[in-house]
Amino acid sequence: MSRSSHRYRLVLITISLFVAILLIKVYTNIYTNQYAVRSHIPALRGNIYDSRGRLLATSEVVYGVYLDLNYLRSFSGNAFKKSPDFLRLLNAFGVTEQLGEIDKRSILRLGVVGSRQEALKKIPTQFLRFVAIVPEERRISLSDFGLSAIIGKTDQRHGISGVEAYFDKILRPVRDGIISITYSGVFGKPLSSVKIDPENGKNVRITIDSELQRQLYTLAQEYKEKKQATEVGVLVMESNTGKVRAALTTQSWPTYYMGYIEPGSTIKPILFSAAIELGLVKPNTQYYCPGYVKPIEGLNLTIKDLEVHKDINLYDGLVHSCNVVSVLTTKSIVDSLGTEKLYEVFQSFGFGKETGIELQGEIPGKLNTPDKWYRADWAFMAIGQSIGVTPVQLLAAFNTIVNDGIYVSPTLDEGKEVTKKRVISKSTADVVKQMLRDVVERGTGINAKIDGIEIYGKTGTAQKNQKKDVTAVFVGQAVLDIPYTIMVWVDSPQTEKLSSVVAAPFFKEVVLTLKDYQNHLSNSGKQIYTTFPDITGWNISQLKELAESTNIALRINSTGLYVEKYSTSTTMDETNTIVVDVWLSDTPMPLKRIIR
Repeated sequence: MSRSSHRYRLVLITISLFVAILLIKVYTNIYTNQYAVRSHIPALRGNIYDSRGRLLATSEVVYGVYLDLNYLRSFSGNAFKKSPDFLRLLNAFGVTEQLGEIDKRSILRLGVVGSRQEALKKIPTQFLRFVAIVPEERRISLSDFGLSAIIGKTDQRHGISGVEAYFDKILRPVRDGIISITYSGVFGKPLSSVKIDPENGKNVRITIDSELQRQLYTLAQEYKEKKQATEVGVLVMESNTGKVRAALTTQSWPTYYMGYIEPGSTIKPILFSAAIELGLVKPNTQYYCPGYVKPIEGLNLTIKDLEVHKDINLYDGLVHSCNVVSVLTTKSIVDSLGTEKLYEVFQSFGFGKETGIELQGEIPGKLNTPDKWYRADWAFMAIGQSIGVTPVQLLAAFNTIVNDGIYVSPTLDEGKEVTKKRVISKSTADVVKQMLRDVVERGTGINAKIDGIEIYGKTGTAQKNQKKDVTAVFVGQAVLDIPYTIMVWVDSPQTEKLSSVVAAPFFKEVVLTLKDYQNHLSNSGKQIYTTFPDITGWNISQLKELAESTNIALRINSTGLYVEKYSTSTTMDETNTIVVDVWLSDTPMPLKRIIR
């Protein structure tokens, strides 16, 4: 064999070996997806809307930017820390203060941006290979006007408080999406791609009317300053359905379901209705009030009244909030049927247990079992002491009377069916309801009276334990387009103390605000705006509502789901119609402006 043939064979063998290695490498890469491009599309949590379809919470896709410090050290040791470009990288993301902790970390989260392009602009070229840009979900929700306590918070795509936690299984994303593209290289299969769309969580609609909430929150803040109080709270509920249309407190802590108060004299209609239902008293049962009562013979205990009522019956005892009548009426329950029956009465009206409202962390209040009562506890309970109730508990308990004796569970779920339970007969409820009407017409609640509106209510002034401060409470029903049961409370007012001059007038202001709001909504089907609202961030549903409820003309100039920007003009004809040009975007805007 010639030398040239040998050389030719050697070259052929070398080429064949190279091709074989290349084929093995290509097929290995193909079947191990090393030539595949995969893109992760995060599924998003469902939206939360208010009762009128206004957006309260939503999610958007953002991009988390992460620097792999271990990978960076493997190339340059610690020399990168002295690089001006590295300092420029940290400064671009506003994390220069973390420079001192670099040695302790393997991964540094640089920040979150709205798009990949935005991230790439901030990263110096030599650091690109060490940075991961990962799509993530960012939750946006309203926090003003006491809504943060209702909506709640999320952590790593899970709800941890408020309705976010309660409806977490509904709102939670179902499945992330994937886009996968596989290349064949020189050899192998042709180009192929697979796309799996993300499956987002479902939406939730709650009962809160966010605009009503905003107006009442503003009212509460103003009243808090006026009365120099530590807290002012408001609950508004549809009497027949239990749907809560507003729930707020000026405190940072949601005391209406996670804190309790002593109900004071607001407990009296509940005890009176129980005694009537049990056949122990009647509206005309007579008592004598010398201004005090000694509930237990042989015990040096006196419960005082605010005034001497002298001869007074059960009916007027409630109208004028007589402590003596309430103690003696409660005594008739205890003497005839025992403290266990009194405990059952409180339980039947929902005290001592959660109402079941859709808010994570609701507390049961404080109602000890009779075996833990002191000897005179029943007497103090008769005037709303020695018992702790959450405002939402008291609202639901009082509502039982004005709702024809039927207990309705308070709810924040707009689509939930009404849960009902009869507690007292309609005839008993009618009798006590008439008493509550006279409380407002001529009794302690006269400052809540509004001409032309039926109101049934009760005042309550609860002394705070071992303090001179009080909690002034008024709970009542106002009949507007439908009946609403409303509770207001003013904690530690400094200008006045009695609920008749603190809580009752505020209840009146709340009812008038609610009435005016309803009038605006129903005024010939057109909503009234004193100024044109800022619609930045509104969704399509809200724009539709705006167009249907006003004479405003909308002109849409782009596609999308949310208002990115807008401009207004007025026609030059005799109608002077407001024309709004709207540019839409698929990206949700910050929600702080969504409520109008």
